[in-house]
Amino acid sequence: MRSAAVFAAAALVAPLALWAAGTAAADSEAPDLSKFEAAPIERYLDTSANGGEVYFQTPDGLLCAMRPGQGRAGCDGPLPGVATAANEIVLSGDQYSRGLRATASPQFVKPTGGAARVLEVGHKITFADFECAVDEGPKTLCTKGDPVSAWMTISADGTAVGPRTAGLPDDVVDPNDFVGSDDSYLVGIGPKNMFPVFTVAGGLTCKIGMFSGGEIACNGELPGLGNGDDEVFVRAPGPVGTRKAGNPPFSTPMYPGPVRELPAGHRIDANGGTCMALDDGGVACIATVGGPPQGFVVTDDEVRTF
Repeated sequence: MRSAAVFAAAALVAPLALWAAGTAAADSEAPDLSKFEAAPIERYLDTSANGGEVYFQTPDGLLCAMRPGQGRAGCDGPLPGVATAANEIVLSGDQYSRGLRATASPQFVKPTGGAARVLEVGHKITFADFECAVDEGPKTLCTKGDPVSAWMTISADGTAVGPRTAGLPDDVVDPNDFVGSDDSYLVGIGPKNMFPVFTVAGGLTCKIGMFSGGEIACNGELPGLGNGDDEVFVRAPGPVGTRKAGNPPFSTPMYPGPVRELPAGHRIDANGGTCMALDDGGVACIATVGGPPQGFVVTDDEVRTF
């Protein structure tokens, strides 16, 4: 176990701000939808689901829905202003289910009957704790809660969800700006296989070993340390720092099999942990169990913990 002084020293590496290629940061404030004219809810309501759901199209062809029973709203289709892989955006109060996604299983397409009606420019729909509107552009805006606790914006100027992840340092990338997917990063087959293992372009191998707490770690050549440490980790709840990897390293898969590379601009969410592949080949990992977010960032020239 490394000393608290070493953990503190690692946290004092110079600040950095990294963004993945093809992402757009969310607006810093929730959109104001009060100016839009309310559309008749019955035109868009599907009562076949428990509690009802709302489905609509946007003028530029996105298929959208409000699904309060699932705690989410969102849109499927060719999203403007995002990485080409993303074809879905999810608005949710849950940090691990909201944001951009690349998926073959769209969750906001009307499941029965004819196609959803178009929500015209200048109009909005209010249902449960969600509200969605279409502005000139076109620009699609949705909010959750009253007062608003989360929101999403879809436009050629950028497509993203907000607010920024609570408690995250200002100079650390936000998971909201990275693309999740249907891809599995579990290695091999076995009854206890629940921890994703992956590589990033810069050569690190990482594992998210979280389940109501746990550890995330990446091992390989760590730049800028000069002390021989080859593994960076966050334990939640617990310390954050660097260390010499064990034998085998923490990131060793539980079962044999090929380890996949996480593409730049993409993220993995698993049981209270998130890791993001940076566009310089590095990685940022965050644990949000038992307190404020903790984690680390590894770039091509330094390691930073927080």
